[in-house]
Amino acid sequence: MSTADQPTSNPPDGGDESGALQNLADEVRGLVDDLHLLQSTPEQLEEASRLVAGARSRLGDSVRLRWYEVPDEDLDDDGRSRLRTEHRQHSLYRGGHNPLAPPMTVTREADSDGRQIVVGELHTGRTREGPPGRLHGGFLAGLFDDILSGAPGLVDAGPAVTARLEVRYRKPTSIDADLRLEAWVERRSGRRLSARARCLVAGEVTAEAEALFVTVTHRQGSSEQGSGR
Repeated sequence: MSTADQPTSNPPDGGDESGALQNLADEVRGLVDDLHLLQSTPEQLEEASRLVAGARSRLGDSVRLRWYEVPDEDLDDDGRSRLRTEHRQHSLYRGGHNPLAPPMTVTREADSDGRQIVVGELHTGRTREGPPGRLHGGFLAGLFDDILSGAPGLVDAGPAVTARLEVRYRKPTSIDADLRLEAWVERRSGRRLSARARCLVAGEVTAEAEALFVTVTHRQGSSEQGSGR
């Protein structure tokens, strides 16, 4: 479902905050990569822990409100637009401000048949490893769920939640690889929409997915859960 996160009640003006968040998230991503890659001594790990604890203490204690914690009547159009942007930046799979995200870059394109598709591109490393040298299947399923969530927007279907997701793993997907995911709409009937997607590495399909979405009407404070994008 399309949602948006909300920043602290008095965020700084301008783009400096966004750039600083991006830089910090990139450094945390690098730290996680290093923890998986490097063999460190206990002394090095202790020193790194001390420095990380110090960095955490610099972040303050003001809690960032999320999109659904702010009454709709308290927002103007600019505020809603800002919240939508912030939500995308904190996405679990594509958010540049979320250190847990690869992140995945998402765009729209037309395929060779002229069909509109949603395209996700990312690089995966050993932090996403499942079987030796291979991408974790659950992580790939999550990527499919995220990229497929853009399919309803191709036909202006409005907010939708994932009702079913099926993944077919055609062959192992390597880590330390550039992935391209493509998603498109297969059919739409009333509130139900079916979409398909595929994952490619160097032009070769490694997995495919099919999802069923149901369109919903968002209500402030609703407990309905979707894929959380």
